[in-house]
Amino acid sequence: MDFIDATYSWTGKTVLIVEDNETSNIYFEAALRKTKATLIWAKNGFDAVEIAKKNGNIDLILMDINMPKMDGIEATRIIKSIYPNMIIVVQTAFILSGEERLCQEAGCDEFITKPIRLKYLLDTINRYLADPKNI
Repeated sequence: MDFIDATYSWTGKTVLIVEDNETSNIYFEAALRKTKATLIWAKNGFDAVEIAKKNGNIDLILMDINMPKMDGIEATRIIKSIYPNMIIVVQTAFILSGEERLCQEAGCDEFITKPIRLKYLLDTINRYLADPKNI
């Protein structure tokens, strides 16, 4: 994973990871650790909304769809109503009919499905967090 150090450096950027699955959390932690981004965690959509309201420094949200208390679609809708320019990348293990359309209607910027390949995840996030001088 040495390509991560040179290509994906997000020093000074904050990513909120909204995920209730511990295995996925371990994957995201390992995948994003070397990017130097600050990582914040939420276990459900309700907590994600509360964290977003209290932290104006979030640059990108990686949002799971299927979670307890509040799903990612509703959380995306609420966060986008408060912060219309917030970048939200929705990720899900379940590909239900119409789910991608619902996410887009809620305001998500990207939709990715699990299992998520490391390079695809990093490239997707990098489109939004990379310093334009380094592209």
